[in-house]
Amino acid sequence: MAIGVQKWLALRRRSNSGTLSRELDGWVVMFGERLLVPLLLGVLVGGPVLAQTPPAPTPLPPADLEKQVIEIIRRNPQIIVEAVRNYQAENARSQRRAAWQKYLTQPVTVDIKDAPTRGPVDASLTLVEFSDFLCPFCVRAQPATKALLEKYKGQMRLAYFHFPLPNNKESRPAAYAAWAAGQQGKFFEYHDRLFALQGNITPESYERIAGELKLDLPRFNQDRQGPEAKARIEADEKQARSLGFEGTPTFVLNGVVLRGALPLEEFEEVIRQVQAAKQN
Repeated sequence: MAIGVQKWLALRRRSNSGTLSRELDGWVVMFGERLLVPLLLGVLVGGPVLAQTPPAPTPLPPADLEKQVIEIIRRNPQIIVEAVRNYQAENARSQRRAAWQKYLTQPVTVDIKDAPTRGPVDASLTLVEFSDFLCPFCVRAQPATKALLEKYKGQMRLAYFHFPLPNNKESRPAAYAAWAAGQQGKFFEYHDRLFALQGNITPESYERIAGELKLDLPRFNQDRQGPEAKARIEADEKQARSLGFEGTPTFVLNGVVLRGALPLEEFEEVIRQVQAAKQN
């Protein structure tokens, strides 16, 4: 009942899209013929990818089923790409959920005493963010973070750690500038303005934002260019690496690590698990 690789390659040569054909070849190499057919059938029956389905009352002969599958792929080659992508996404979610379960019993501890925070000190939920103002995924994560703080207002505290990555020359200066704004009590106001630039941060951005926030500019410039700013950002980086973090954004929610720009629903799923664990 499996579709042979040679038949598959012949099929992709008949597809209309060269880009799609090359991608289909990649799926064959990556996953193999034995996985691709269940993936496709999972899409066709409208159920979860790779889900177990009850046998049909009158099953088709294997040869007829193979012909039907090949014909469907020939007419709609994009569905196999969609099926594999869905499989990859669900597999990644399953791995994250397994990791969350581990963290619920072995929580990660972050020392936040020197970090800027937003929200009540006695909040039952603490969200720690390791981030980079120039990271596009960090920018993408901001709406979910803001939505969490709004939805759990009075219950959640956010602590921010700088983790500038080396691939953008403005990542570190931006971190220094935000820290300097924090010395005048405007860290999160400055933080919000930097992220609002959607990664389009230039050397001219720092004083302009400082002016908009009515900071003391001579003090701001002295602070961001001084050794204390450098030491603070390096301390944040050291703690991130000591916890095994490598990329941004990385979040720690009551000891549970979440990596990447995840949707709001996944943060809320972790919150439910954290709250349930407290009741047990």
